[in-house]
Amino acid sequence: MISVMNGTLPEWIQRLLGIEAGPGEGAAWQLQHTWPWAPWASLLLVVFVVGFVAAVYLHEGRRAGFRLKVSLASIRVALIGIVLLMIAQFTLSVERTGLPYLALIVDDSASMTIVDRYEKHRAGSLAQRLEATGFEPAQPSRENLAKLLLVEKRAQWLRRFADDYKLRFYSLRGARQDQPTNLDQLTNKIRQIQADGPTTRLGTTLGRVLDDLRGTTPAGIVLLTDGINTEGPGLDWAAARARKRGVPLFLVGLGNDRPVADLKLTDLLVDEVVFVDDVVYFEAVLSATGYGGRELRVTLRRDGRPDVLAETRVTANPDGRPQTVRLPYRPDETGPFRWTVEIEPLQGELQTENNHLTRTMEVRKEQIRVLLVQDYPNFEYRYLRKMLGRDNTIRLDTLLQEADLAHAEQDAAALPVFPVRRDELSKYDVIILGDVDFKRLGQSAMENLASLVNRPVGGGALVFIAGPEFNPVALRDTPLERFLPIALGSVWLPHPDTALLDGFVVQPTELGLNNPAMQLGDDPTQTKALWASLPPLYWMIDAPELKPGVVVLAVNPNRMNGAGQPLPVICMQYVGAGKVLMHMTDETWRWRRRAGDRYFARYWIQMIRYLARSKLTDNDRQAVLTTDRREYRQGEMIRFRLRLADPRFRPDGNQDVVLMVEQEGQRTQRVVMSRHAVHETFEGTLLGAIPGGYHAWIAS
Repeated sequence: MISVMNGTLPEWIQRLLGIEAGPGEGAAWQLQHTWPWAPWASLLLVVFVVGFVAAVYLHEGRRAGFRLKVSLASIRVALIGIVLLMIAQFTLSVERTGLPYLALIVDDSASMTIVDRYEKHRAGSLAQRLEATGFEPAQPSRENLAKLLLVEKRAQWLRRFADDYKLRFYSLRGARQDQPTNLDQLTNKIRQIQADGPTTRLGTTLGRVLDDLRGTTPAGIVLLTDGINTEGPGLDWAAARARKRGVPLFLVGLGNDRPVADLKLTDLLVDEVVFVDDVVYFEAVLSATGYGGRELRVTLRRDGRPDVLAETRVTANPDGRPQTVRLPYRPDETGPFRWTVEIEPLQGELQTENNHLTRTMEVRKEQIRVLLVQDYPNFEYRYLRKMLGRDNTIRLDTLLQEADLAHAEQDAAALPVFPVRRDELSKYDVIILGDVDFKRLGQSAMENLASLVNRPVGGGALVFIAGPEFNPVALRDTPLERFLPIALGSVWLPHPDTALLDGFVVQPTELGLNNPAMQLGDDPTQTKALWASLPPLYWMIDAPELKPGVVVLAVNPNRMNGAGQPLPVICMQYVGAGKVLMHMTDETWRWRRRAGDRYFARYWIQMIRYLARSKLTDNDRQAVLTTDRREYRQGEMIRFRLRLADPRFRPDGNQDVVLMVEQEGQRTQRVVMSRHAVHETFEGTLLGAIPGGYHAWIAS
């Protein structure tokens, strides 16, 4: 059996041996032997021989010194080794080698057709070079840049490669190309490359090239690419394989090395129909590339009014990550209008078409039917009755359970009895239930109140205002208990004889500050300051346990639950097509101190309009599912948005919507979409999508 070991002779050994190698040439060594033993057996033999010789000399007399013994033992081991080499017939031969292979790969995927934006002088220089080399049109696409590097100036780079190497040409699609027989054929083949590959497999292609040249080690692999890998292993995987083979990789990156300076607005979200004088949020996604840390001005305009209606200033993220911008505005005119959110262009921005987005929103002025019910005339009832009765956008009916029949005759808004029948209740958009004696309402009336909210279309809204007598403790085991946002078992009421001396200032939560109904000022900063300046309240119930899906809008920062979280003061939940709001206090009338109805009325009018806003939406519309873009690169996050204009499709509470996303002919993925904090939409994201076409549908 003859075994062979070979490799490339280093240049310093070639010079030592006097071997002269021309361009692209080298020397290879080859070692042949007929040693039949396995490596492990050979190692045992060497250990035995060394140990045996050492043992023999250790037993020699003491007349011989230690150094002499070591020298004699080394000579004997060397002689035994020479004998073994002669038996194995080791032969070393050195041969001059020819030109090594050089693999040349050109990326022909669709991303190579991208025309990057360059500075004016650089773009002009590239266009001149492309035109001089015969490219039409002379656009500096990544594909044309790759061709230009190889074929300009009579293909000087290819000629230099051909002088020193044997060229092997490949495309990125993974298939080995027919090898041209001469340089002119290779040049023509490169000019004819069409970058229309559906995917980019950088790692896979490099692996196939290494496998194709496994019979001989290539001098290197040159890859001209934009570096975008959309399928299969990446360059790190291929580099590890090439390192094991001792093959160097030479990567030529194509495209602009700096991000294109660009400001872009996408995904504008705003309610389609609102009330006049309501706070409306225009929300969009801002992407700022090349302007990290710069202050950006975002404005709102309306057709027919060229002046700026609202503006905000944001600081661009340093890494170009998208960020949400929000513009609050109170429309003061009715009608359908086109609204434009625009970001002010900055110097150096080459594309400004994506700096603005336009949407249509209708502003209406309609009366809202409100029913205010209370057992006895406390301060909350009195001030609400006067304030709501003066607002011409609200048509108010009241019921004071303790009042006699003469009260109804003296007050035009007062009802003699509670409207028990379902058709009578259905005409109201919002029903405010203060400290009501629910036993006097009766079972039938409470069932009809429940059906007012929990109906598939045109759901109304209920407002529960806690009181010391009945609300909410008297709702236990009634049809309305399940609509309360709180668990009655956790409710604690202050003792009637307890003097309440320590007041608290209501503090909006983050969700509360983002809710249009909670806006006391013209912008979030002013709103937060105004809430902090309101007079303190004193009486409230403790409700530490909330039901799932409840949105807390405001809290008492001075009182905590068992988990160390502030107790809720104002909270809301979705039920069917309607909403349920609950106040843990009946002292919002205290906000009138030194301000009159200014903030007291603003909060209540805005909240009532917000609760009744669903009546403005046409019920015959279906759900609309959108994405922020139609095309994505591999690795990018896909954002889904679902607008359920028809209330019949809206889930109760804060339940999620499940979206099924299926790649054509491939697996199906689930995307959980959560309710937006402000708008009547659901949002979800998908990561890790592989290239291909997709379609999506609502599962639940």
